[in-house]
Amino acid sequence: MKLTEQDLRLLEFNSYDDYLNSLIDGKSLQYFGNRENLISLYRTGYRALTKEAFEAQRTFLQVTKDPNTLFSRNITPGDPFLQELAKRERPNRLGLLSTIIYMRYLKKSTEISGYIDYEEALRRVHHDQQYCNDWRAIFAGEKVLYPTPVDLLYYNAKTGRSRKNNSRNYQILCDPHRGIIFRNMYDRKDIHPDPLASCYGTNTSRIEVASELYEQVALYDHVVRKNY
Repeated sequence: MKLTEQDLRLLEFNSYDDYLNSLIDGKSLQYFGNRENLISLYRTGYRALTKEAFEAQRTFLQVTKDPNTLFSRNITPGDPFLQELAKRERPNRLGLLSTIIYMRYLKKSTEISGYIDYEEALRRVHHDQQYCNDWRAIFAGEKVLYPTPVDLLYYNAKTGRSRKNNSRNYQILCDPHRGIIFRNMYDRKDIHPDPLASCYGTNTSRIEVASELYEQVALYDHVVRKNY
């Protein structure tokens, strides 16, 4: 998503109150008559962002503009899986590493499984995006990450619904002998997610991570060799 000057303007404000005060002008005061009443009205979302939307949008802009600004910064995740994701956040954002997450998650007695392009999921944080992720809350253990219909592969065991999507980093191929293959769009190397495979691909490793949040989690780490 291309950032506009209006988007980036949010980064100028150190606090939500500074943002609200910037919206007040002589015309609005003349119409509403009172600064406090006007501020109270803005806090409801009338012609302004709510505090939650302001903070989410500002965090999104900071991370989009600077890959060194991390969602996991100053957070110590309690779950081993989240700890592993935190270690991989910066190299994924910088494009040095490309991690594919495989997981099986039990949601309201229904198993949801699939593969997630971690770097792409880190970008899906804008509140207007479908299936957006609140990564600060995920790393803090307040929300749970799970596969969605917009991820690489998605399967809902209860409904039988399945989806397959190419991402900005991977093209999905189907081999009659090796099954699903993820081809990296930058170095054209293939990742083989078969857990029984002796090799998962060039510059690719796989680890399973114990987690109290998920039925099963595996991470496929691909060291990207960009051709430029």
